[in-house]
Amino acid sequence: MTTERLLLRAVRDSDVEAVFVLHADPETNRYSVSGPMRSLDAAKTQLAVWLGDWSDRGIGYWVVERIDDPGVLVGFGGLRHKVLEGQQVLNLAYRFAPKAWGSGYATELARASLALAREHLPETPVVAVIHPENEASIRVATRLGLRLDRIIDYEGVPSRLYVPA
Repeated sequence: MTTERLLLRAVRDSDVEAVFVLHADPETNRYSVSGPMRSLDAAKTQLAVWLGDWSDRGIGYWVVERIDDPGVLVGFGGLRHKVLEGQQVLNLAYRFAPKAWGSGYATELARASLALAREHLPETPVVAVIHPENEASIRVATRLGLRLDRIIDYEGVPSRLYVPA
């Protein structure tokens, strides 16, 4: 799938090192409940989950590349099925390399994700779980028209739950 500036594609086995590089970076994982990824084996495990999403559900997180620089990964994100507080939801997520921050790519990716959810899975609620100090992600969510629903305990961390307005 493409947006104005981005190429979005399903993850594949060969993305394991890119998963590790982005998720091992302390800066990109400052607000992650699990912290930076510690090993390539952890990246393999994470990638296996994402590959399973695509094979089992036909939806999952994408690799994000710029159209004008194909083959160079700038982030991961999109939607994946998740059970949250006992309810099946589509979790909206976006994580980008620092060199891509401030570019509007997260908003562009998330807009495309929300449009697909409305068109193909309108019965499944979309949520974004955001660490309360992650101001950049909060700005993206509000720019998309999401609203703060409530504070939840997400893996032991009080987190903000955003839902479509």
